[in-house]
Amino acid sequence: MTTSWELRARSGRAVLVNGTNREVEPGRLPLPEALVAALHEWAGVAEAMPADDAVAEQVSARGRQLAMRLAVETGGEIGYADPVTGEVDRIGRRRPARPGQLTPPPPTPWATGLTVTVIIAAIVLIALVVVSHGLSEVNTWLAVGVNIVVAAGFAPSIWLGRRVPVWRWVAFGTAAGVLLAWAALLLSSLGGGGY
Repeated sequence: MTTSWELRARSGRAVLVNGTNREVEPGRLPLPEALVAALHEWAGVAEAMPADDAVAEQVSARGRQLAMRLAVETGGEIGYADPVTGEVDRIGRRRPARPGQLTPPPPTPWATGLTVTVIIAAIVLIALVVVSHGLSEVNTWLAVGVNIVVAAGFAPSIWLGRRVPVWRWVAFGTAAGVLLAWAALLLSSLGGGGY
């Protein structure tokens, strides 16, 4: 659909007018049904609009939103005939229709992120091994219990942080540190307890 269209409200119905001033019902074009229904609803409100400035502003704003959605669907510019002021504005595709499309996500900072992950993993590894080694001299089961409690305490934070752009590196480092600490403690207990 490459023809240039203009959105207007006529007699409580939305119409699209092409360059030859031929009016077309939006439902006859390949548009989503929800968009067609929203267009007709907007035109109905515009027709029954009271002489209230606040309502007029809302009708104009809603019409612009719908024209923007039309521009995205059609892949071009849409003329918007404001039923309040009568002015015709050109609304193009350069304005995205969805907030998620405003900007592309930034590139992943692998070098910095992996550095943070390694540092956090080393801190957690050293802390758990030192604490577990000290507790194992008192009671082995106490050391095992503390490791389980620490892992259970970190688990919700790791799970929630795994998708947050900055905190995911800390979460991955914490998980790696806990797993490496368990492996180190298991190997030390199999090897006779020496570090």
